[in-house]
Amino acid sequence: MRYLFAYLTSTGFAGFATSMQNMLVSWMLVGMLVLPADQAGLIQGAVAVPAIIALFWGGAIADRIDQRSLLIRIFGLAWLVPIAMAVCVFFEEFHVLTVVLFGLGMAVTNALSTPALQSILNRISEGRLQRTVSAATLIGFIVQIAALTLASFMELIGLTTVLITQGFCLVVAVLTITWVPKATLEPKLATSALTNIREGLKAARQSPVVLSVLTINFVALIFNAGAFNIVVPYMVKRIYDGSAADLGILMIVFYTGASLSNVIMLIAPQRFPGRLYIICQLTRAFVVALVWFAPGQTLLTALLFLWGLNMGMTSNLARTLIQEASPSQFLGRILSLFNLGMLVAIPIGVMTLGQIIEAFDTVTALIPAIVVSIGLFLAGLSVTQLWHYQSPN
Repeated sequence: MRYLFAYLTSTGFAGFATSMQNMLVSWMLVGMLVLPADQAGLIQGAVAVPAIIALFWGGAIADRIDQRSLLIRIFGLAWLVPIAMAVCVFFEEFHVLTVVLFGLGMAVTNALSTPALQSILNRISEGRLQRTVSAATLIGFIVQIAALTLASFMELIGLTTVLITQGFCLVVAVLTITWVPKATLEPKLATSALTNIREGLKAARQSPVVLSVLTINFVALIFNAGAFNIVVPYMVKRIYDGSAADLGILMIVFYTGASLSNVIMLIAPQRFPGRLYIICQLTRAFVVALVWFAPGQTLLTALLFLWGLNMGMTSNLARTLIQEASPSQFLGRILSLFNLGMLVAIPIGVMTLGQIIEAFDTVTALIPAIVVSIGLFLAGLSVTQLWHYQSPN
């Protein structure tokens, strides 16, 4: 139990540092540099390309070496990224290039560390994987709310203060991950990262449940997470004439809903998690359809809470299904594919939806999310085996 506490402490501080990243970069581009949506989307997409390579490599080595040692190295260097950005802001070197480098550094950090963090969770779960995943995800959302609360005050307390706090949290993360014991690894033949990736892809294709979740998750992220990451900031800026604090409030409400969903999952693990996962695709379509009407701020806030509730459910269920159904020897590599979906899909979404925003208007970019969510519900129900999947835990 103490190892789980050490793990959650480390992931909590690391999550605090990385979870504010989307809001920081989005508001730097949208609210501070005041770039149009098509340019902001292209920049956010370009930042993700090197991180994609890093994610594959991180997943491959997470199955071959001690994950704790890997995380010590990653977090031991990562704290320098926000500190360097704070120095740039202090010396008034705040422009597109510095924002790109900052976003790139944190994206690579997240890509390298995520597979190792998730692989450790399987090792210390003590046979209670659904509840352990729910607890870890809940902690993640709680610290995300705290991080977004801090970031939303960047115009009041200063961007430099926020960046220094981000670096400090990564220092604490590297100290606390040392409390987790090293893994006992069986000797393995040395193989290339490319070979490990191919093996992970082969293992994913051989499991219908894993392949279905990877596919649905990827498509959903393009149009739904992409919409949240670029449409919501531009709605705040252009439709509601809001500030960083207004965007922060909506994001806090969104992740509060996501946190509540994980409390529900922690209390009531699902015997048939695939069924709820499929249903969530349909309910999301109704929520996003109501956001499309650009209602008053009170109703918009309530809808963002429901959207977050749905997102928390789907994220938790997808991750649980992947971790339950994946062969243990390929778990790190399959988790890399799972995280690759987020890393690739969201930039594709923000680039595509950014073009739609500039070509038409802000809320029109929500229409693809509505249509795709309905399509994923129908496909999940009729094509995949998810409805009949029963949890072994």
